Amino acid sequence: MAIKSILTNQEDFTGEFPVTSRTSALWRFNEKTPDENLQLIDSSGHGRHFTISGWSGTSANLIAGRFGRYFRQNIVNPTSEKTHLIAENDGSFFSNLGEKIVVGGWINPTTYSVGQTYIPIFNTRQGPGQPIFYVSLYQGRLRLMLYNSSGTLIYDQSETATITLKNGGWYFIASIIEVSNKKVQNIICDRSDGATWVSPVRFFSGELNRECIADIIMGMHANTYYYAGGFDDWFLETDSQLTADDLLLYFKSSLHANGGDAASDVDALAEPSAVTLKATDGEYPASGVLYTRAVPCALSGSGRVAVTSEYTAGVTSVSLVETSTSDDLEEWSAWQAVGTSGELQSPNRQYIRFRVTLTSSDPLRTPKLLEIQLHDIPKAPYEKLGFARPVVLDKNGAWEAVLENAFDIIVTGEVNGADTLEFKLPFHDPKRSALENEKQVQIVNDIYRIRTLTDNKSEDGRVITQVYAEAVFYDLSFSAEKEPREFNADTADVPMQYALLGTGWTVGNVTVTTKRTWQCTEKNALSILRAVQNIYGGDLVFDSANRQVHLLTFSGTDSGALFSYRKNLKSIQRVVDTRELVTRLYAYGKDGLTFASINGGKAYVEDYTFSSEVRVSTLDCSSFTNPYQMLEYAKMRLAEYSKPRVSYVLSAMDLSALTGYEHEAWKLGDIVTVDDKELGLLVKTRVVRRQYNLQEPWKTVIELSTKLRELGDSSAQWDKAADALSSAELINRQEIKDMVPFNHLRNSRADDGFAYWVNSGFEVDTENGVSGTASFKAVGVPGMTKSLSQTVYPATRKSYTFSAQIASENLEKGENGQVGAEIVIEYEDGTTETRFIDLI
Repeated sequence: MAIKSILTNQEDFTGEFPVTSRTSALWRFNEKTPDENLQLIDSSGHGRHFTISGWSGTSANLIAGRFGRYFRQNIVNPTSEKTHLIAENDGSFFSNLGEKIVVGGWINPTTYSVGQTYIPIFNTRQGPGQPIFYVSLYQGRLRLMLYNSSGTLIYDQSETATITLKNGGWYFIASIIEVSNKKVQNIICDRSDGATWVSPVRFFSGELNRECIADIIMGMHANTYYYAGGFDDWFLETDSQLTADDLLLYFKSSLHANGGDAASDVDALAEPSAVTLKATDGEYPASGVLYTRAVPCALSGSGRVAVTSEYTAGVTSVSLVETSTSDDLEEWSAWQAVGTSGELQSPNRQYIRFRVTLTSSDPLRTPKLLEIQLHDIPKAPYEKLGFARPVVLDKNGAWEAVLENAFDIIVTGEVNGADTLEFKLPFHDPKRSALENEKQVQIVNDIYRIRTLTDNKSEDGRVITQVYAEAVFYDLSFSAEKEPREFNADTADVPMQYALLGTGWTVGNVTVTTKRTWQCTEKNALSILRAVQNIYGGDLVFDSANRQVHLLTFSGTDSGALFSYRKNLKSIQRVVDTRELVTRLYAYGKDGLTFASINGGKAYVEDYTFSSEVRVSTLDCSSFTNPYQMLEYAKMRLAEYSKPRVSYVLSAMDLSALTGYEHEAWKLGDIVTVDDKELGLLVKTRVVRRQYNLQEPWKTVIELSTKLRELGDSSAQWDKAADALSSAELINRQEIKDMVPFNHLRNSRADDGFAYWVNSGFEVDTENGVSGTASFKAVGVPGMTKSLSQTVYPATRKSYTFSAQIASENLEKGENGQVGAEIVIEYEDGTTETRFIDLI
């Protein structure tokens, strides 16, 4: 799968003119006010800032508009206000002209600017030294003048375009100057109707002033002529590669983008490279719709859209992603929502744009859209594993070579474990040159990356190349280092989203509904995903073709496939292993924590389903500080340990590879039936590991139900994935010792009834307390929220500790039930933050 287009930069969402490596200066005018030096920032990074002359006491202002803010000047009276912009040339502005200069941007002229004879726009005639060019309006028409090193005018052309500049209109104008070829071309584009005009290619004689050291002045010439109106997104490129077609493409593709639009409910300017809902007085709207710029589509196969975002489950979301396509950036198809896995539903055309809806049910929270990717998924060269061959992909994900002469092709896969490819190829095969380390190899819909290439020469002189490759999801172990992150009563999709942020992968279907409160300290995306599976349960499924990760309660189906002797079953081995059978399991958490207080006084769980014998073991839960979650985790583990390990290892043929037997298809994770009358076997069991021989499907080896470690189960490397995980940190002994003994909560022991508390559904228990004789008590009711709250005003400290003594009896949570403490923190600047400590 190849990535066709990525939208992740600010201008992808706002439609602003993009910065390139050849941009000499770019003034976006997005500031609310100039800085203390009356300067407006050069966004190119070269420090060529504009200084405002005539700011104070004039109509000059930075106005909210379509691309964020824009600079407006001389609206009242240009001859008396005389506002203009100055970028002082340090001598480097034009030191690297290269073969082409391109200058342009957006103008919003007034009647004054389109009605006067001489209106300066982009001016180098003010010195020091001699000018190089002068962009202006002459009686409302675009005019370009060029100069040589002695200051002599060598080109002067006023264009008569099909677009007429009008008062209050927004126009994108640009001039392209080819230095050596001595060519000139101008463009004018009208935002109101999308109309464009390109001048004929014109020529000039003489040599352009390559030694120009003049300042750039916008909106003034000779202290006599002034521009009245708005400027936005003005740029200068030297040694440019831009053409008139490139500039028209920019205009047309960005025409509908609204991430910077003052009138929209989304904001792509507040945070770099992120889109949020637009806050007003600190609160976010319930929803907002983002329109992106258009990007290339033209897929070779099917398409998939992947969106990367940050959100709070059940509160904020990217709720809808729609697409529209076009061949000419003028006529667009109807908006269509992408499929449940991101499948592109719009027709395959040259260009695509996106419409994304962001929503929030909390006015203090917003989702963040970080990236949109369009993937090109070419049709797989083989549709099933049987008799397939490896296909080498180039750097763009396109097919480069089909290895017809590959042999001993083995794909090894495990549920929640390894996924590798091995094969051999004659060294002198003409396609051997296509094999390189880190190149990608496709097997049907799965993608692998070559990790080792081994050339072996035997005694008879035969040279064979042996290839070992790993599924592309292994690359997630090399992701950017992740910071520790706390998850509070979150479903699995939330930590999965955090793990995949910035990797190009996205979260797919998550059917596991377990909620967990824990702290993740894993450093890379893959280890976080493995930890999530360990803690939440289910099956991790990596879809390499679509670069998605699913967490399913069960990843397979009851395939209906039957393995029987003399049909497709060559050999069978059944192993029943009770060496690690446990019926009583103790668990000890952080600082010796047990769950005895919520488990009838027992620090262990028991399961005598298989054996009545007491067989004791201990589960290391040192990362847990929440006894409820530790008890749930111990029960989950004991369910595995209290039964024998029963494994079936089959050498079997995949009949589905043969014509007429397609109904016998099965895949990793599926339920299959094994029938052997001699061994007295007729069982339904699950395919948990396979060694699939693509060249000779009758040599395939599969393992059912339980993987045998002695068979080389490489999933053991993931067994420690959760070692660094911890549940919600309530309070430990050392923290208690270090605490300042001052409780900000008043009447925290219920001695004075509900004094100082706001109560909804609680009662005072006057007979049971811990440090006193009373306590607060609530009896849960399904579908009802009961709460007890108090507002405190503590002195400023670096940190605070929240602690509580909690008892429970016959506690059961509903599907969306929560038991815990919600803390709303209000900071000095008036902003708030809500944290929930899940206690169950």
